[in-house]
Amino acid sequence: MKNKTVWNAIIWKTNGDEDFRVFAQKPNFANIYRLINCNMIEFHKGCHEDYGNFEMHCDEEAKLTNKPVNKRATKAWYEWCKKTKHIRLPGDTINGDVAILQKVKQPNEKQEVRSVT
Repeated sequence: MKNKTVWNAIIWKTNGDEDFRVFAQKPNFANIYRLINCNMIEFHKGCHEDYGNFEMHCDEEAKLTNKPVNKRATKAWYEWCKKTKHIRLPGDTINGDVAILQKVKQPNEKQEVRSVT
């Protein structure tokens, strides 16, 4: 039997919590807006030694709307910058909740995203 492909959305909250959603199709921006409570999305890369490189969907206006720093996402972004030798502004942060999308073969298969804090 052929495995069904689905999309997992892992939401890293600013309070340190992690939410998890499963989508039958790749979520579009309208789906992600609701998950991270935003109106505009920007992308940042992240990295973790156990998880590899990944792309984070972030709230582009989070700093303008005074959303708190997302320590987990910021640390993953710093690690990616360090690994790839990209330059970032000292003290810059990722604010607000972020979504990480994964394409997986089983509907309820959760690939653990370990904390980078």
